[in-house]
Amino acid sequence: MAKRENPNLIPKKFRNLGKTFTENLTNKENPYFLPFPRDLSFYGKEKDEEVILVVRSHWIKYLPFVAVSFLILCFPFIFAFLDTTFSENMVLFLAFFIPCLTLSLSVIVYAFIRWFYNVNIITDKRIIDLDFTSVVSHSLSEARLEKIEDITHKQLGFVGSLFDVGTVYFQTAGATPEIEFNTIGRPRVIQDILYDLLDSKKKGEI
Repeated sequence: MAKRENPNLIPKKFRNLGKTFTENLTNKENPYFLPFPRDLSFYGKEKDEEVILVVRSHWIKYLPFVAVSFLILCFPFIFAFLDTTFSENMVLFLAFFIPCLTLSLSVIVYAFIRWFYNVNIITDKRIIDLDFTSVVSHSLSEARLEKIEDITHKQLGFVGSLFDVGTVYFQTAGATPEIEFNTIGRPRVIQDILYDLLDSKKKGEI
């Protein structure tokens, strides 16, 4: 996908919101930071509602899943090293290896599904936090921009500082008093984007 580094690719509605807003959205587009996605729709999306940014959790959040998957895949080789019966009997080895491979791939697929469907969406009208918890359940929190009272972010210690990962907290006056964008990349940038949007909303620019 071509990167939106050209400000002219930003919809007209948002081109006058300031240089900082434009730079924050056109810098370093990646799978977990996707500005102005084309043809994105979701349940309840209003006809004139523009999606400004889709944010997914940083890959570092899913390292434990990768580690578990790798460990499961290593089990047959560990047993083969400790017990020559496994290494000498290919049928026995495969009978143990194939279930471990299946389980290992299942962990990776589950992690990918969680990453793909756990999304945070910023539009010109609201913020949305969609959390996928299992194949059959999810939770959704949202707040209109005019209901947001405060925005803060917190980086996750040394690892957060190293990879620029953190959580953005939104205090709202709605039914959900606090909404969180958890373990996301560039939390300060996202905070700045929201402040620019709120300021433009108050001025009636959007």
